[in-house]
Amino acid sequence: MGFQGLTGFGGGGTGLAVSGASGYPSDPFWISEAEKGNWGYEYTEDVAGDNEGNIYVVSIRYDAGGNGYKGNSIVKYAVDGTVSWQKVTYKTTSAYAMEVTTIAAEADGDHIYIGGNADSGMFITKMNKSDGTVDWRRQLGTATPNNVPQSIVMGSDGNPIIIMHGNNTGEHYFSLNESDGTTDWDITVKRTSGTSTNNMYSPHAKVDSSGNIHSLVWGTPGHPDYYSGIVKHNSSGVLQSISDYQTSSPNEDYFGDIAFDSSGNKYVSYRYYTGSGNNKVGLMKVNSSDVIQWQKGIDSSPNYISPQQIEVLPKDAGIIMRIDDRQNQGDTGDGKNTFVRFDMDGTVVWKRQFGISGINVGGSSGKMRLNRNGNIIFNTSFTTSSVTYTVVAQLPADGSLTGNHTVGSRTYEWAANTRLTFTTQTEFSKQGSSIFSSDTNSHANAAYDVNITLANNVQTYTAGDVD
Repeated sequence: MGFQGLTGFGGGGTGLAVSGASGYPSDPFWISEAEKGNWGYEYTEDVAGDNEGNIYVVSIRYDAGGNGYKGNSIVKYAVDGTVSWQKVTYKTTSAYAMEVTTIAAEADGDHIYIGGNADSGMFITKMNKSDGTVDWRRQLGTATPNNVPQSIVMGSDGNPIIIMHGNNTGEHYFSLNESDGTTDWDITVKRTSGTSTNNMYSPHAKVDSSGNIHSLVWGTPGHPDYYSGIVKHNSSGVLQSISDYQTSSPNEDYFGDIAFDSSGNKYVSYRYYTGSGNNKVGLMKVNSSDVIQWQKGIDSSPNYISPQQIEVLPKDAGIIMRIDDRQNQGDTGDGKNTFVRFDMDGTVVWKRQFGISGINVGGSSGKMRLNRNGNIIFNTSFTTSSVTYTVVAQLPADGSLTGNHTVGSRTYEWAANTRLTFTTQTEFSKQGSSIFSSDTNSHANAAYDVNITLANNVQTYTAGDVD
């Protein structure tokens, strides 16, 4: 189903896109808003793009089946923001949560992969890009609460790699055969020292140009003395290295996301806690040996600020970092999605904030990625007057087209951010030994299609051009 109430759409960004290495057409820039429809609540989770310019978005739905169940929304947008198809999927026989948390798309292939939790166990679904039909669905591991996939990345062999947070069992890494979803390899990363051997988290992972999988982990050897680490496995799941990092006064330190340049250097977003509700957020560069090259962080300590995603632009043209910035220092009112572009040496090029005046547009919901041309695609959500809305946007990576943009009856702001100032820091240092280890494992892998409904969704979308 396409947009309703759509006018003057699709021309505003022509000529302003970051050029892709393969000469893709330039991008239109737009903002799309969708009301929850007949469901009780919708919480947007993840976004992915492909080389045709399509964008895929997944959300958690409450009351998805009309019986108090939780379910999922999956929507495909074309490059101009029109909706190609939309699906809703949910369990029909129980009120167990069925929550989708992550999505990945084949860049040039015909499929997407979504991951989530159902019946307190983790599932992965392979779907066709053309119409949203399902090829296969698998359940991994046992039905244990909080076994939730944190991210899916596409391996160099075309197989999906899943990073799962296991409830008190470590972080699990699966490579699945794309043909049928059976397991190619299965490893577990866990704590080996401290007060709890399994108290750890793995927020994100990415694959470099050589097919190596780099993941971030963090855990507490003794609260609040957090350690953060970078773990590298090769394309076969064999451990290559683990490097730990900590601030001089560790207090809830953690890493948010990782990205790579063409020379194999890594860029990692971080946060550390300075007390009294104050957080500092920044970006560091480490070389291929995991030695820190520089750190750039905010020079003040605003409350309720956290690092989200980072991406390196094509041809090493810069780095984009997304930050959740609740500017009223609370949970309501004027929360922003803040985007910062850095040069490759860590110099700030521009800072932009995205939001609606007087409304907390949740920067911690959803994700940011880059599209085929290196422009920004992201999803987020907000609630106003007890109604929840999901938002998807395609915005220019050069920071242009600032101003107020109308979507239906609402005004969205894409404007300069003057709240956050970045300076050189030396807070994190590499540690001499690791508290993490990696071992092979063998988790259950079974077909999982029991009492699951996949249906066409009918939801009203309102969009506006960014020009």
